Amino acid sequence: MGVCWANDCLNEATQRCSGCKTAFYCSAACQIAMWSAHKKECKINRMLYDMEQKRAEEEKNKPLKKPRKTHCTGCNGKFKEDWLEVDQECPDCAYLTCESCSCDNSKGTCYCPNSNFGYRYCDREPQTYHFSRRNGRAYKGDYHPTKDAGYELNPSDLPKAFEKEPRKCNNCGEVAVCLKDEYRNYNAYNSWF
Repeated sequence: MGVCWANDCLNEATQRCSGCKTAFYCSAACQIAMWSAHKKECKINRMLYDMEQKRAEEEKNKPLKKPRKTHCTGCNGKFKEDWLEVDQECPDCAYLTCESCSCDNSKGTCYCPNSNFGYRYCDREPQTYHFSRRNGRAYKGDYHPTKDAGYELNPSDLPKAFEKEPRKCNNCGEVAVCLKDEYRNYNAYNSWF
């Protein structure tokens, strides 16, 4: 959260003004001491905060504009004329890539937050490119890779990396034995395996 907004206070802020949601204080005493100065901007900041939250929610819920079929969504190269051919097309968001962009960790990721080109992240081994291009956030959901998905990693081979009991996956809803929390991160996963 940063440093307390109170004058001459350099303590770490742990509390937020409930009115505007933008001012931070280390204690109720600092907030009370600053109220006479803060109350003038509190309402305005709250209106700005509410507008930003509304805009973010609208952006999140706005349907994606489908990419054009004539160009690679990753590098914008034109298919056929630049000797490019479609290598991958996402069945959900219609993201298209040429062969070069399909191999790239950033350009080879479609817009879908929980899958990549129709392959759910939860039934694949963790990778660095498991993130949404739309919001730039890394995939934080469950993993339950199985032999059915074409991977060798499964609970019978490495039981200590998986939870003991099957449960509903927070991504696809399938009941499966998922990787433990400490192995969901790509770097932790690779250092273990």
